[in-house]
Amino acid sequence: MKYSILLFLMCVSFSFSQSKNEKEERIPISQFPEVARNYFNNFSYKVKYLKFYRETDGDKVSFEAKFRIKKLYYSIEFDINGKLEDIEIVIKEKHIPRHTHANINTYFNAHYKKTRFIKIQKQYVNYTNQSDKSFIQHIVEHPNDKHTHFEIIAEIKTDETRELREFTFNKDGKFESFRKVTSSSYDHALY
Repeated sequence: MKYSILLFLMCVSFSFSQSKNEKEERIPISQFPEVARNYFNNFSYKVKYLKFYRETDGDKVSFEAKFRIKKLYYSIEFDINGKLEDIEIVIKEKHIPRHTHANINTYFNAHYKKTRFIKIQKQYVNYTNQSDKSFIQHIVEHPNDKHTHFEIIAEIKTDETRELREFTFNKDGKFESFRKVTSSSYDHALY
């Protein structure tokens, strides 16, 4: 019994203490995963500022396309093989549904003395039977469709510390995880 409790506490501690130490570099489209390159053809005429990036976070390498359509900032992340990981759209705090916002605030008020939101994103993960290309097309055409998560970069203050963290909440505002954000990964956090 003691060992199972100790193992549980170690796992929980590890999941909450991971750090986000991303390094992002802009790349030409020729270095972007080939399978994902044509995903943007159907709506590229609407896109402003389409840019491609390679991200490293420890041992993990991923690729990200960032662009703007109709005043919305999108970030679409792929794994090294071009498989869609998620789509994120930057939003303002006032665009979080009221009940969800209340749940998120309850979490922050219970755990921190002070909180300041730096960046908020709706996150979409393809749990459907649609292909990655169709899913991306659908979200671009319907950016207010149901999303799966909220990702919030916030500056938090406790009695002991002040730091930047990236929090993940489900669509109802239930806390899922956080990780510390280093200053080097924050350099590109605002987009």
